[in-house]
Amino acid sequence: MYRKDDGQLHMFDITHSDVFTLNPENRWMKRARLVPWEMAEDKYSHMFRKNGRPAKDVRMALGALLIKEYLQCSDEEVVEQICENPYLQGFIGLKSFTNEPPFDPSLMVWFRKRMSSKFMSEINEAMCKAEVQPEVEKPADDDDDEPHGGTMIIDATCAPADIKYPTDTGLIAEGVAKSDELIDALQEPFKGETPRPRTYREKSRKLYTGFARIRKPSKKIIRKTKGKLLNYFKRNLGEIQKMLGNGGILNTKQAELYQVLLMLYSQQREMYAQKTRSVENRIVSISQPHIRPIVRGKAASAVEFGAKVNMSVVNGYVFLDEISYDAYYEGRLLETAIMNYRDRFGMLPSKILVDQAYTSRENRRMCKELGIALMGKPLGRPRKEAKSGISREDIGSRNEIEGKFGTLKTCYGWNRVRARLPETGKTAIAVSAFAMNLARMAKFLLHYFRNQYFGRKFEALSVS
Repeated sequence: MYRKDDGQLHMFDITHSDVFTLNPENRWMKRARLVPWEMAEDKYSHMFRKNGRPAKDVRMALGALLIKEYLQCSDEEVVEQICENPYLQGFIGLKSFTNEPPFDPSLMVWFRKRMSSKFMSEINEAMCKAEVQPEVEKPADDDDDEPHGGTMIIDATCAPADIKYPTDTGLIAEGVAKSDELIDALQEPFKGETPRPRTYREKSRKLYTGFARIRKPSKKIIRKTKGKLLNYFKRNLGEIQKMLGNGGILNTKQAELYQVLLMLYSQQREMYAQKTRSVENRIVSISQPHIRPIVRGKAASAVEFGAKVNMSVVNGYVFLDEISYDAYYEGRLLETAIMNYRDRFGMLPSKILVDQAYTSRENRRMCKELGIALMGKPLGRPRKEAKSGISREDIGSRNEIEGKFGTLKTCYGWNRVRARLPETGKTAIAVSAFAMNLARMAKFLLHYFRNQYFGRKFEALSVS
């Protein structure tokens, strides 16, 4: 039933400053107190000139990237969430609540470009160093000039990019469609003056859609379809070359796409002629040509498409040692991980837990010379009475890094990296690792204060 307005103060008449103050124990406020903003600002400020329009400060830029990884949403949704949530505004450093967007969503791309993976790794180490610092187990002496302490777990994984599963036929068909679009762009200035080149657009599209409807195409059908599509592709690229020679102009983005299409055609034609399925620097995505196939040999997916990440775990906190879109042998990065550990904590690890990929003879020899226990399966055929070289407890401890990979992929976006540029993709991966460390640190800080509070409370009760 509708009631006449009686002059009572309603909820929408109350302003934010009348009834609301930010709770310092809120999760966003706790995380904000743990981030080394001053150190980040020092490194961030060197990227800009003294004159000109001032840039957004590092707290707003880094805070927005962290919010994106915590909420797992789009750039546009990040701005909407900040406009609606006063705690998110406090997290990015705003002094008072506002309904106006603090920045345009397009700036998120620039934030990721400026905050490289190296920048994020340095901030991550500065934040975690005090919490992670291992105890010295073997002090330095005359025989061993470096102290040892702590346990490091090392492993590698793939952070797949947000692309559809690539097939040769699908890539060639997409290349034909993209080359048709370039022909349209080159023809636009001469529309009405010269006829558009004939490209068989409808035939190529009909050919691929008919092929896609076949549930299990035979090898003969696949090869026949690829051959026809490659001929359409070759014809389109030839027409583009002619139009460029006759005065056609492509902008920077279109010129980059043209180079990608030329490389894609060359690779697919080579594989078609040699009847092989592999080629060097194989393109698996036209929109993200930097992505390479990473052979993992896992039961769920034998091949993944994204960046390969080499990561180490110390006292529950993660550190990224290498991010690359090219496949690499992770065993060669063991020495790099050890040196990074020494730079972070001022000592060498006492023990390293690894899988079989890191237990080569060279790595075993290096660890023996450095006085580090490399815990992994021994080389050679296992004997019945011989010990495995790694205890059950160490096997359980090494599983910690698998749990970290699972958390990063399930909760922090490593299962589908949405950033499209190579540098922004690496930044997104590094920001996710930083966000997980920050959440862990805030959680343990909360437990510490709770234990301190309840401990004093029980102490007072026992005295009374």
